[in-house]
Amino acid sequence: MEVVVDLFNQHSGDLEDLKRLSMSAWMNGADVVKIQLFKSEVVWGDDSRRYMEMTFDQVKELKDFCDNLGIKFAATPFDKEKVDWLEELNVDFHKVASVSAFKHPDLVEYILSKNKRTIISLGKFDKGEFPYGFDSNIEYMYCISKYPTLLSDEKVRDLPESFSKQGYFGYSDHTLGNAIPVLACLRGAKIIEKHYTFNRNAQKNCELAHLCSFTPEKLRSFVNTIKDYKIAGVV
Repeated sequence: MEVVVDLFNQHSGDLEDLKRLSMSAWMNGADVVKIQLFKSEVVWGDDSRRYMEMTFDQVKELKDFCDNLGIKFAATPFDKEKVDWLEELNVDFHKVASVSAFKHPDLVEYILSKNKRTIISLGKFDKGEFPYGFDSNIEYMYCISKYPTLLSDEKVRDLPESFSKQGYFGYSDHTLGNAIPVLACLRGAKIIEKHYTFNRNAQKNCELAHLCSFTPEKLRSFVNTIKDYKIAGVV
């Protein structure tokens, strides 16, 4: 089981806050910390999220910080320049956002051309639709692109019964609490990705993932629950 915590968009543009979040995630059992690299005007059509844009030097500083901690660093690039940044930094894998997989196949193909492990979220696709075929480098994530996703959502009820048999490697979660990520693990998900925050009440217009994030306590609880299931031989 690999636990990936997404620090976007919970850092409010503060590099030191990203470092604090990374250290906290490491202390509470995460395997990977991930950010998102974009130009606000290109992705959202305005400057509403420009305050969360990062320079190459900032990304390198954060990766070096994570390397020194001993936790893997990853990122979701939204343009080819950011892919090149990550290649220069020699990240272990690339993550493709649902919107990029749906709207920008040219970007996905560019990422796949790097012949590196690539995790692709499918929140914009119908269940069972795998747009880039199957390859040893591709790992698909079941995903629901709603922030937050209510437990009553029909796509939650449609969670794969068996991830591996139905073509999915992992689950990118935006639900409230830990119940659905735990269920995904029990059904064979090998990766759990979830946002991470210090304060769920920090939810605001351009930072919509606080409510559906792990907090330090919830992350530790999730990791310990999965360990218990492993000891019991369930996962």
